[in-house]
Amino acid sequence: MNHKRTIRCGDLRKEHVGKTVTVCGWVDTKREMGALVFIDLRDVAGKVQLAFDVEKRPELHALAKAQHHEYVVAATGTVRARESRNVNARISTGEIEIDVTELEHLNSAKTPAIEVRDDLKCDPELRLKHRFIDLRRKPMQRMLQARASVIRSMRKTLDGEQFTEIETPILYKRTPEGARDFIVPSRAYPGQFYALPQSPQLFKQLCMVAGMDRYYQIARCFRDEDKRADRQPEFTQLDVEMSFVGKEDVIAMMERVVPGYVRALQQDATFKDCDWPVLKCGDIQTPIERMTYETAMRDYSIDRPDLRSRDLRLTELTEWSKTCSFNAFKTAATGGGLVKGLRCPGMADKFSRGQIGNLERDAKGMGAAGLASLKVAADGKIDAAIAKFFPEAEQKALIAAFKAQPGDMIFICAHAKEKVVHAVMHNLRTLVGHQLGLLDPNKFGLTWIVDFPLFEYKEEEEKLYATHHPFTLPADVATVAKMADAVRGWRSNMIAQVEKLKKHDPEETAIASRSSPRLPQVLSVIGILKQAGFTLEQVLGLRNNQYDLVLNGTEIAGGSIRMHRTDWQENLFELVGITKEEAEKKFGFLMNALAHGAPPHGGIAMGIERNLMCYMGLDNIQDVMAFPKSATGRDLMIDTPNEVEPKLLKELGIEIKPVA
Repeated sequence: MNHKRTIRCGDLRKEHVGKTVTVCGWVDTKREMGALVFIDLRDVAGKVQLAFDVEKRPELHALAKAQHHEYVVAATGTVRARESRNVNARISTGEIEIDVTELEHLNSAKTPAIEVRDDLKCDPELRLKHRFIDLRRKPMQRMLQARASVIRSMRKTLDGEQFTEIETPILYKRTPEGARDFIVPSRAYPGQFYALPQSPQLFKQLCMVAGMDRYYQIARCFRDEDKRADRQPEFTQLDVEMSFVGKEDVIAMMERVVPGYVRALQQDATFKDCDWPVLKCGDIQTPIERMTYETAMRDYSIDRPDLRSRDLRLTELTEWSKTCSFNAFKTAATGGGLVKGLRCPGMADKFSRGQIGNLERDAKGMGAAGLASLKVAADGKIDAAIAKFFPEAEQKALIAAFKAQPGDMIFICAHAKEKVVHAVMHNLRTLVGHQLGLLDPNKFGLTWIVDFPLFEYKEEEEKLYATHHPFTLPADVATVAKMADAVRGWRSNMIAQVEKLKKHDPEETAIASRSSPRLPQVLSVIGILKQAGFTLEQVLGLRNNQYDLVLNGTEIAGGSIRMHRTDWQENLFELVGITKEEAEKKFGFLMNALAHGAPPHGGIAMGIERNLMCYMGLDNIQDVMAFPKSATGRDLMIDTPNEVEPKLLKELGIEIKPVA
């Protein structure tokens, strides 16, 4: 038999009745009914029923009986309509079947370790170990097709906007982008290493310096970071960069890309039977809502708020707490900390004592001393163990601050460190949102978060870090320049003082270099800026040109306008403690490029898997990747990472030692 396929199983319809066709695929199910045998044959397009009648073709009937689950066969026959009582409305080919005239057994199959069924329930690691079987299931195949559809739409939109698709290197150089790099040893240069790119950040900037104007890439990225439900060691992102643009231009471009691929999914008949939230959400409305970082942190305690529960806002109580009678709140507020609360409308009787205890335990696990819980009683007063610490006037003021009503539950967290309070209250908001039924998976809350801080300050290190990355353009380059000049001037003066001291007392200089907080070796940037008249509030009040796109509490895209001048870049390096020597070693090629006439430019990167995970209503990024790693970072199917032979290690000059 010539088993050249003429049509896919799932593409057959009633209009094909009377035609002779050849289909190929896997045996999904087989039903033996005496003189009749029916096989449901499956391929990527769907299933079709094959019919075998012992009276018509006894040899084919016998061959059909010999086929088993997941055997591979080819069948030729005539398409015929089913009798009305035999129509299967659950599948697209349910009105027809194939009266088989030829059948060829192409391959046998072992009994699979997991079932090939749409509603499979089994150990996730078992699915990963047998991924080639798991991918035979319709939900997984539709997912891969949806991924291709999204990427196709992205390309169509960007190609239509005169973007050029450019590939950048995979063997890269280590750069500080927030996560650990995967490194690759070089055989040709023993003791030296490549790094796999966390993103194509520097190369796409170089494309702008090269005058390419508009670049994009469907880029593979690699990050050696701790695993979470929305993270994998390797992933794919849409990477975009544009010249002669500002923030509004990049945002406007993405507001054409996002509705485009959502519409592509909704209009593709392949997915009409899929139960994905994206197919029910309607058009993405533009312009997409904007929210400042400050507003997000104030109202939701996170820079990626889930706006499906937008009315579940937090209330800041720091000022009120400074004069309240409860020492735990007062101490945190007067000590520069934060006090925030959440009103849970009508939920006073919804939390059991055990649930409240679990919330308190979670809060302590995040670093808080505890979590205060208060009920608003029918008489409008506070019903709680700590109510005795609040005079009646303070109770009224507290209830008024929340606009609380009888039957409401109120939770309050206070701590000297803002990040602890934010972590606790975000966790609480998410839990309450679920309990109130506000986090509908069929709804989408899209928002741009803008006006991010330029710096974050790690107090334990007394060090500034770039909030996004050190190539992001500050909103106020003039003030950044003044601060950088102050740091340079102070250090230059101190170096001059040390040199002067060396001439008179070298021994005293050596001691001072180890101990004096005034010397540049140990004086922090923040310390210098304070002595130059800048406050920590001024420094942390600086904003950058970053913008993140958030969907239902998940960041699905992020980008910024970049530095395009070397002096601006050097100023930022100065403030985050990247020395000239370090900058030259790590970014010399970029600084050299900027010095050769770089245009103003900016871009954005969008995680394709994260997008799909959110729009499909899934909980784990593994389910939108063909061959993902497990939660521990292993590929269970091919069993890697694994050891390599000693000969290769010797060639690379690598010796394996136990990790301390």
